[in-house]
Amino acid sequence: MIRCAKSRLGTLSALHVLGVGFEWGIMTTKVTRKHSSLFDGLAADIVKASNPSHGLLVSRGASEEIRFLEQQDYGLPLRKMFAPSQVRDIVKEATKAVWPQLNHKSVKLVSPSEFTRLWTGLGVQFRLTKLSGPQGLALLGFYVRKMGGSRLPLICVNTAHHPAAVGAAFSHEMGHHLTARLFDSHKEHAQLLAYTAYGEHLSDPEELAADVLVSLGVFPGDTARTIFMEPKTKKSAKTAAEELPDSVFTTVLKYVKGSYGLSFDGALSSDRKLQYMAALIHFAKLRRALLAEYDI
Repeated sequence: MIRCAKSRLGTLSALHVLGVGFEWGIMTTKVTRKHSSLFDGLAADIVKASNPSHGLLVSRGASEEIRFLEQQDYGLPLRKMFAPSQVRDIVKEATKAVWPQLNHKSVKLVSPSEFTRLWTGLGVQFRLTKLSGPQGLALLGFYVRKMGGSRLPLICVNTAHHPAAVGAAFSHEMGHHLTARLFDSHKEHAQLLAYTAYGEHLSDPEELAADVLVSLGVFPGDTARTIFMEPKTKKSAKTAAEELPDSVFTTVLKYVKGSYGLSFDGALSSDRKLQYMAALIHFAKLRRALLAEYDI
């Protein structure tokens, strides 16, 4: 596992950089935007603090994912794939079966064994595995609709990750189980949740539906309005195509640290920080788009 060297993540000077260089040993990609966002500053610090001889592919893939996600218009795939009534159906299915307080209270973070205990009786098998190392940690979890002699759906989660990431993986895979009947799909292959897959979710309605439930669980209604609404007008601006402002993402970072114990200035390895940053950008932008597009 890569350990961060002395980092400047807590200083403002690290968050605003012009022409940031992302270094991959002998390969450097220059960012030439006029304004470098908070994401670029954090990503640059994490990559620069990494030992370039380890975790190369993890850091490279996650950083590319971050740059891609922050530039995406999240409102567009939502409008393309889901009518307002369909989003309501997805939420209704989840509140009826698993999360009765979804979008009213944040999903509580519990141990993996407690997740499985709480969700027994829902017609799904659970497997917990601990896959460490760069290749193992690239996988968060997966869902298979029919597995083994029982032919019941299977949810498998990699518990080697930070508890917040494990909780998000459980929620995402349970989202697949809850929304499967809403889609005319008979996929038999595993649906994998990997750290560089979030961009692909923007063109896959089944994946995006599961992500919608995660984002509503992490950022319930009142919390989302506090974080993402314009403070003066109290209206959700149509800014789904824009990057999250630095001030907003700073609030997001404080929120997930206080609510879920996920901190980017702690002892996490560099590649884990990049992985989790990509996820956080994805779920934050998706939540803001849900608020802007559907007032959810």
